[in-house]
Amino acid sequence: MNPDIYKLLIIDDHPIVAEGIAAIASRQKNITCKSITCLKDLLSVIASEQFDMCITDLEFPDTNGFQFIHILQDKLPSCKILIYTMHEEPWVIARLSELNISGAVSKHTDTSELSTAITSIRMGNKYFSEVFATLNKRKSTTEGHKIPELSKREKEVLSYLAEGLSTSQIAALLCLSSNTIQTYRKRLMEKLNAKNVAELVSKGKEIF
Repeated sequence: MNPDIYKLLIIDDHPIVAEGIAAIASRQKNITCKSITCLKDLLSVIASEQFDMCITDLEFPDTNGFQFIHILQDKLPSCKILIYTMHEEPWVIARLSELNISGAVSKHTDTSELSTAITSIRMGNKYFSEVFATLNKRKSTTEGHKIPELSKREKEVLSYLAEGLSTSQIAALLCLSSNTIQTYRKRLMEKLNAKNVAELVSKGKEIF
């Protein structure tokens, strides 16, 4: 890697968002950007390239950003990770607080804050939007945030999964499509940090 060039990897499934991030980052000196949209692209890119920083979203059609983070930290341990997301829920902060990331910026803030975060991290510091810092502080002093809050529908889906019902059976009972139930299941696995349905059901017992 050329020590004079700072290499930035952008992961976002919306090309227009990735282009915007690249445009903001490229205003800084000696920085190059590469954008990818999915897990397959990530595995291909990191097999042959090194990066100084990665800016990633947390929501993707085929997986979630936490999986991207784990892969990056395993394959590119020296790569700084900056989360750029619209998700500000306490359960997201709880998950991020368990990871060794360099920063998190809300997509609800002005884009100038993203530029500030990139600069700060390049200088060896960490950077978190105020909303993340506030929620993180609240989490450390409030026991309730250790267990993610689930909606009524999420609890219904979780309870049916615990009974051993299939996706199609749950969909029929709730008068929803199978795709919708799959979405609920994916969201539950993210919130409870579960790798499979068995682990999801086990962790769900702490909530009921």
